Order: sequence, then structure tokens, then C-alpha cells
Amino acid sequence: MPLGAVNHIGLSVTDLDRSERFYDPLMTFLGYSLMPAVSGQRKWKKRDVGIFLIYAAKPESRGKAHDRYAPGLHHLCFDADSRDEVDRAHRAMVAAGAKILDAPAEYGYTSGYYAVFFADPDGLKLEVCHAPAAFQGVPG
Repeated sequence: MPLGAVNHIGLSVTDLDRSERFYDPLMTFLGYSLMPAVSGQRKWKKRDVGIFLIYAAKPESRGKAHDRYAPGLHHLCFDADSRDEVDRAHRAMVAAGAKILDAPAEYGYTSGYYAVFFADPDGLKLEVCHAPAAFQGVPG
């Protein structure tokens, strides 16, 4: 992977099995492969992209709600190569029972920015976007 690429991201979840049932259709759709289970975590890998992990939260922390406006993770966005992929991700998340926060639409963040927003079982905000102009003019 290139210097500065994100190697992995790990999220803590209140219920590992429930979150695996939520994340597996998403990660599979995105081209990641579920690796053999390890106690207390689940891991998906995608060659040349990185690793996505979920960890069981500590028992004393499981009752705490996620607040994306507190210091910490605000949301996590996965890239899509086309608007059609965003629409297909939306359909996959609807089929998986995800709470859709904002259906696929064009947003004014950059020219042509098209995205769907949804929440995981713990309320973490997730996004799949097609942003063809997002890196125009950025070196490297």
C-alpha cells in the first residue's frame, strides 16, 4: 500500500454477532473478505485497500451511546466507482435492515458528489459515495 494509506480501521461494537451480521453484507459488497474469527473481533481484508475490524466493547462501556459530535469518529465513508454502485449499496443496506439516514442523492460537497448515509446497529454513521471531483488538483 502507498505511504500514508489507511492500513486498518477498528470499531468497537456492543454486540459482536449482531454487528457481524450487519457489516458482512456491506464489506462483502465492497469487495472485502471475512477472515477466520478471532475471539472478541471480526476482520475483513481487501488487497491493496486495507483491513476493517470490529471489536467487542468492554462490558462496562456497552451502555454508552455513540455521539459523532463528541471528540472521536464522526463518520466513515467508503468509496464507490459510480452512482450505480452507491444505489446498489443502498439496496444492500436496506435488505440488511440498516437504518437509512439519507437516501442516495447528490450533495454539494464537491462536483458530482453522490452518496447514501446509514447507521450501523450502534448508531455509527456510515456512507458510501461516488465523488469523481474530490481529489482533482491534489498531488500524488
